Amino acid sequence: MDSERFFSLSLAAALALLLALGGCVPRSHRLAPYRDDPEQAQRLEDRAAADCAARRGAEIPPNPFTTDGCSMWPDTAWVDCCVAHDIVYWCGGSSAERRRADLELHECVSRQSAWTANVMYAGVRAGGGPCQPFPWRWGYGW
Repeated sequence: MDSERFFSLSLAAALALLLALGGCVPRSHRLAPYRDDPEQAQRLEDRAAADCAARRGAEIPPNPFTTDGCSMWPDTAWVDCCVAHDIVYWCGGSSAERRRADLELHECVSRQSAWTANVMYAGVRAGGGPCQPFPWRWGYGW
């Protein structure tokens, strides 16, 4: 296969993936216990709504809060840090608020592992922007 054709096919595959993921809004929790226990899920969703309302006034996102824990990362000692980060990401806001949320994630995770905190921070800064085609993007509740 010549390089031009390979490049064209690779570009088409990448665009198809982005279109498939584009606008994704998660509809259910992927983190136990929330995916398995409706009562715990409801308490977490209420916490997310209250936190968001406190930050944005009465305005909360129209899509329900969901969490997957530490997106693409093992949910271990720092999973609570990731859930708190998901709450802020779901709610969204300004770029300064996003930067603050990412720094808070870094600080929280660094209590367990500085290396992990640095890698997670780089990941959320690179892949968590509001225009990213991922379900974990900034403001994913909107």
